[in-house]
Amino acid sequence: MMMQQDEHTRESRGARWAGWAITAVALLALGWLARGLMPGAPASGGRPPMGMMPPGGATAVVTHTPELAALNPPTSFIGQVEPIQSVGLRAQIEGLVEKVHFQEGSLVNAGDPLFTIESAIYKARVALRQAELAGAEAELDRAQRYLKRLEAADARGVLQTDLDAARSGLLQSQAAVQQAQATLELAEIDLRHTRITAPITGRIGRTVANTGDFVSPSLGTLAHIVQLDPIRVVFSVPDRDYLELRESVGGAAMPAAVRIRLRLPTGTIPNMTGSHDFEETEMMTGTATLPVRVRFANPDGLLVPNGYVTVLIDKADAKPYPVVSQAAVLTDREGPFLYVIAEGAAQVRRVKTGPSLDGRIEIRSGLAADEPVIVEGLQKIRPGMPVQAAVGQKAGGS
Repeated sequence: MMMQQDEHTRESRGARWAGWAITAVALLALGWLARGLMPGAPASGGRPPMGMMPPGGATAVVTHTPELAALNPPTSFIGQVEPIQSVGLRAQIEGLVEKVHFQEGSLVNAGDPLFTIESAIYKARVALRQAELAGAEAELDRAQRYLKRLEAADARGVLQTDLDAARSGLLQSQAAVQQAQATLELAEIDLRHTRITAPITGRIGRTVANTGDFVSPSLGTLAHIVQLDPIRVVFSVPDRDYLELRESVGGAAMPAAVRIRLRLPTGTIPNMTGSHDFEETEMMTGTATLPVRVRFANPDGLLVPNGYVTVLIDKADAKPYPVVSQAAVLTDREGPFLYVIAEGAAQVRRVKTGPSLDGRIEIRSGLAADEPVIVEGLQKIRPGMPVQAAVGQKAGGS
């Protein structure tokens, strides 16, 4: 009886184990079918995962075809904004300010009235000088007529001393007229100086003189006017950079061969291009730099004098080269290199690189413009290893 129970127990356990095994195999098969995969088959999309050995034993990689372009990254310098013209207004005469015609911080045009100084005393001085001139002219007329009478009279009735005195009196009268004319002109100049006008167009700052204040030449500057449009940016170019810029454009003059832009402290690059104004005639001995001045249109007043900006210099006609993703370029003790595919195997290409920009880099030599380079799967390959390529996007693409 006991033997029959043991046999029944063993049969039950065996049946359960068989059922579990069948269930596990079925679930595994269903899982593979549900994913659309079988062991050794490539992933969906036709491209095996990087590093997985596709059929034939070749390592899967991704290649990009270089793009022929000129990256032309700008050379940057720190520049300072400066006005082309800045004028300090001063009183040329003394007197009380009768009226101030502007608001501090406003834009003024050349010729606009700014200050009026009381002019009554200066008008009176002009009238006085006019009267003095009239008297001198009357005396000159009398001296001329007197000399003519003496010269027309009988020589026997005129003493030589009287004739000499008449001639001397005429000369003195002529000098008196000239003196009166000069003093009248000075008085008229002083009268004009009672009206101070803007000599340039620009923004006027704070004034130290208000209506009723007494001003004089000794008071100093009453207000400043700063020209804002156009405006100038000055920056210093190191001697090496200056020579490299000249060499990069075949020795042409820098102003004609480059484009000059600005980057503001906020990081934005406004839509404005500078025109070369002038550069100093010699390098600064202490810094070995050459100060260069560039003029910019500034109608909106975006550039403020004494502010700092970044000057960006682009070469106008940069030569195009093959451009690849920076991820494709590796470096060892011998220098930069990249991988290409030759006869189904990874092959090293030693290259000379140029400037880089936004994740892309120029290949100056060592690579043909239409030769695909390996950009993904680099960590799994070695020179001469069989590889299978899947074409990716252009250089710099994601």
